[in-house]
Amino acid sequence: MYLNILPDITLKIRNIGGPNGNGHYKIQPNEWNVVEPSEFWREEGYFNRVKEALKEEYSQLYKDTDRKVPFSTYLIEPIVSFGSSAMKISGGFNWVVMGVLKNGEKYCAVLDVEVRPLLRRCGFMTLMKQAELELAKREKCDFIHTWHVNDNPDFNAAIVPGLKRGFILYHGPSGDGEEYEDRGCIHLRYYFDRIKRRNVRVLFKDGREFISPEDNSAIINYLESCPDKYPGRTIRRIEEYGQANTKVKSKKTKLITENEKGESDKQLIFIAEGSVGFEYTRQRNTYRVGDTLSFCPCILIDRYVKSDHNVAYMNHVIYNIYEFNFKPISMVNIDHPDGTAQQHYVLEISSRLRLLHTIRKINKRRCLEIDVWYRGYGRLSIYDHRDSVYSKAPSLMKDILSKGKLVGVSGDLLQRDFSIKYSKQVERFRYGKDVYCAEDALEWFGYYRDLDEFKTNVSSYLKTPVEYKSTDSPDAVGYSPNLIFCIEIITQ
Repeated sequence: MYLNILPDITLKIRNIGGPNGNGHYKIQPNEWNVVEPSEFWREEGYFNRVKEALKEEYSQLYKDTDRKVPFSTYLIEPIVSFGSSAMKISGGFNWVVMGVLKNGEKYCAVLDVEVRPLLRRCGFMTLMKQAELELAKREKCDFIHTWHVNDNPDFNAAIVPGLKRGFILYHGPSGDGEEYEDRGCIHLRYYFDRIKRRNVRVLFKDGREFISPEDNSAIINYLESCPDKYPGRTIRRIEEYGQANTKVKSKKTKLITENEKGESDKQLIFIAEGSVGFEYTRQRNTYRVGDTLSFCPCILIDRYVKSDHNVAYMNHVIYNIYEFNFKPISMVNIDHPDGTAQQHYVLEISSRLRLLHTIRKINKRRCLEIDVWYRGYGRLSIYDHRDSVYSKAPSLMKDILSKGKLVGVSGDLLQRDFSIKYSKQVERFRYGKDVYCAEDALEWFGYYRDLDEFKTNVSSYLKTPVEYKSTDSPDAVGYSPNLIFCIEIITQ
């Protein structure tokens, strides 16, 4: 089915009033002339059963609740309208209840969540998850709790928006009365207090092991590449919350997932457009999710040392920034007409992905050794492969030409906030007094001083991504937005 016009989407939060003198709750009627509100999908009085629903969905949470404190409950609804038509429908709902435990902690529990079947895979779950986080934060909750059955065929669509925002896969204390993964229920929690965001180990049926939330991006890749119709069933065990030894550094996780035969299934990369963009694809400036793109990926290495590990890996930090272990497999020197010389290295990251690294000012300290392993961190971008009177594209360009499917576009909010909020506090930028660059923004957040410090400083940005369907989606906001592209690499 195709639409002649794009619908308008407005997010509404409806209060479910109560309790009254008899302890009952009642949903307030919608005030937006919605033809099919959320009540249309459920039996009469469904959203008024607040206490009963909490007791059914979270038996232990209900037992631990101080019921002298009244519940507050809300219905998050994306309202969809079509052009000038007065017709509006509810695109889905996220029903949450907030209560206070006997120990004083305030929680937000998701009682029911659903996206209208016709509108699934359109980002509504992501939209409602973000609203859920903002609402719980506004109401000063300590944590959010939700769960999903593992035989839900839409399990990934339900769980991924939470994992992207730092939810942990959760298993409470033994014998606490809740049903967990051994009974087909996968729980998640989000803690607003960073101290309580402890890592937990997640074991899959094929023996793979990840740490949540530290390895959430790897868990997402694993689930999305799972051939099982019910990917939730592949989760074998989640460690009890608080039992993980968080002082032990977790092993590096590859960005690549593998099937039962040990062959790679999928590889996702986050990359900046650079100065040339996807010019190999076509001569235009607009790219949309679903487009197939050809490009020459390169890595701007900002720190590196020799490594004692001989396995390539890439760990995503944020946006197009990665930690990685690599070895150069080839190199070529190029003397350019302008009198400069450059070294171009091909770095092997996986069987599907090779990156170009260029050293523009050659000296012995900066040179890499072929077939020697290194570790470091840097930024993925697209190499300017075009010839000019000043430079020639390296002959090994064909060795790194990659092809992939665009699966996401997001804004670089570090660059945005530096431009709007912080740049005026800097006396002098890297390349002059009046013009700042991407490196100045990274410097502000501590990127070049200490990567661990940088991760701490930017952790809040991982929870609030700004995502688009195409490069022509961002509105004009008084600055030029930097876009990050999520690309699924296609085997050549």
